[in-house]
Parts: sequence; C-alpha cells; structure tokens
Amino acid sequence: MIGGGLLVFTFFPGVLNAIGRIFGIPRGADVLVYGSIIFLIYFVLLLLSKVERNRHDTTMMVREIALQNSPKYSYSAGSVFLLRVYNEAPVLQKVLENIYSEWFTNIVIVDDGSTDGSCEITEKFAKKHSHIIVLRHFQNKWAGAALETGFEYIRRYLDVEFIICFDSDGQHRIEDLKKFHNAFEKYPNLEVVFGSRFLSKKNFSNIPFMRKIILKLGRIFTRIMSGAKLTDAHNGYRVFRKSAIQKIRLTTDGMAYASELIEQIMRMNIPHGEIPVTILYSEYSLWKGQKSSNAIFIAFHTIWSKFFR
Repeated sequence: MIGGGLLVFTFFPGVLNAIGRIFGIPRGADVLVYGSIIFLIYFVLLLLSKVERNRHDTTMMVREIALQNSPKYSYSAGSVFLLRVYNEAPVLQKVLENIYSEWFTNIVIVDDGSTDGSCEITEKFAKKHSHIIVLRHFQNKWAGAALETGFEYIRRYLDVEFIICFDSDGQHRIEDLKKFHNAFEKYPNLEVVFGSRFLSKKNFSNIPFMRKIILKLGRIFTRIMSGAKLTDAHNGYRVFRKSAIQKIRLTTDGMAYASELIEQIMRMNIPHGEIPVTILYSEYSLWKGQKSSNAIFIAFHTIWSKFFR
C-alpha cells in the first residue's frame, strides 16, 4: 500500500495536495513526512511487540524444561520456602543452613542459570536433606520467570498452605517470619502479606539514602499504575496462601514482575496486607542487588506491558 501510494503521488502530485487539504496541511509533501513518522512509530512498536513475544516464548520453554526435569516430590506441609537463586555462591550455603536450622525443612529452589557454583551448592544441600527441591533454568531468565517457575511447581505437585518468598542473598531475616504468621492469624481472610521496610522507623533508617529515594518513587509509580497503597512495592519478602498463587500468573521476566504481581492482585481483589520487616544491607547485597538505574527500565517495561503488550 505504501509503495503503491508513492507511485501515485509521484505521477499525480495533485492527489497529495488534495489529501493535505483534507487534513488542513498546506503542502502535500508534508503529508508524506507526517505519514512516514506515524509509520515508523507503528513499525517500532510492532518490532518491540514481536521481540517481547519471542522472549516470552523462550521463557516458557526454559521454565517448562526446568519443571519437566525436576524431581517430582509430592508432599503435604504447612508452608514451603521459595528461593530464587542467581550467582549467590558466596552467601547461599549460609542462607540455606539458616532456614533449615530453624526447622523449616521444606524448600523449593529455582536456580536461574547460575554459573558461579550456586547450582552445585543447592544440589549438594538437596542430597543431604529431604524435602529440598531444586529446579534449574538452563538459561538465565531473571527474577519474574524464576518466581513463576517455583509457583508452577508448587501448583502442580505440593499440597501446602503458605509459600514464603525469601531472597537468597542474605537480606531477609527468619525472625520476621513470625510477623507474617501473626498477620494471617489476626486476619484469616488475607491471601498475601507483603514485607515492608517503611512501616518502622528502625527499619527505615537501615536503608541507604539513594535506595530510599528510588523505593519511594517506585511506591508512587506503583500506586499510579495499579492503585495499590503499598509502602514497599518491590520488597521480595512475601508470603502467599496457595489459593493466591492459583489465581496469579506472572508473564514478566525481569524485576518489573513486582509491578505485574501487584496489578494482578489489585485487579482480582485478592486480600492483602503489609507487615514491617528488616532488610539487612551488606556490602555484598548492595553490590549484587538492583542498581538504581534499573528503576527506569522497570518503569518503562511496566508501562509497555500494561498498554502495548
């Protein structure tokens, strides 16, 4: 159509001028300029959409292979820990031992294509202890994909009431888990409880200044996009009832999954709440964690997923 239009306009330039007058454009040549800009914008959006679909299809393949190759343990338990692991070898052993020493023996680990020896640590730990399940992505697909892989394994095989999402970089404290249980006991209708760094002045003072700014901006952005009145939208310490993850399906690979998760919770009116937790910031966790500049990408990806996917 574009090629045919160019031929017509070349041999019959009066047609172009007539079209321009319809839209209030004095020069017919300007119609081609404006039309080209519109077409280029459309073409860029089309390419981004195709790239996004291809990435989604690859992620689905990686996740399904991980699920098919995983040990199929079916057991009933009150709760299970869900850990996402990507190159956490320096602290991973300590984190796993800390969980296990507190008599939390049910752990699902999703190794998201680690290359630093984390996989060997988790496999060794699983052989030593029962009810430790290790799933492995053969390619790094980032936090959202790893979390959804763990959710899907639990949906298919485990009869549990609570799923405890716990970071593998040593930032979360087992001691705070009592607060989550207290929240569920006090409000039995809750299906999701989020940890928050901002509900306690003591916890708030522990956060590096630049991280505070980014997290506060993220809170405002999340409220605008989803309407959720959460104080710490991107805190990875969360506890779900299994009934909640039966409804939720994450499609975002990267850290922007947190915004998608909250958007789904709000859209489906899943009862949720927040409790104060302490995040332990160490030299390692600050070096390994999300860079402040990633907030721009997360915001862009959230907008893209909501309006253009």
